[in-house]
Amino acid sequence: MMSMSDAELERYARACNIDISGIATKEQRVATIEERRERIEEVNILGATLAIPIKRLHDKRLSDLMARGVSSDADAALAATLLLGEEQYAELIERCTDEDGVVDVEAIGCAFVTLFTNNELKNY
Repeated sequence: MMSMSDAELERYARACNIDISGIATKEQRVATIEERRERIEEVNILGATLAIPIKRLHDKRLSDLMARGVSSDADAALAATLLLGEEQYAELIERCTDEDGVVDVEAIGCAFVTLFTNNELKNY
């Protein structure tokens, strides 16, 4: 971001819905944008608190996938992995797995609905 012109940085901040108008230096503007993008929203799903970095919501791969529509289990798994990261996605799947090893697709579906319709995440 430091290589952006002042005008480009302003446009980028507006696109991210971040107000940098009262910030004096370029370094401080960049730091403010980076800090805001690095925020984490905690979401409770199936008894687990998952930490979701806000910048993942702005990943083009996730945006493209959501725009074309999640039409398969593989798409849903990819979307959840992009949003949660591999470790938290594995934790979520573990929570959907019964003691006898059966992976409960209804539990996964409920978890995905909770994740992708979460109001806190929608506000970013």
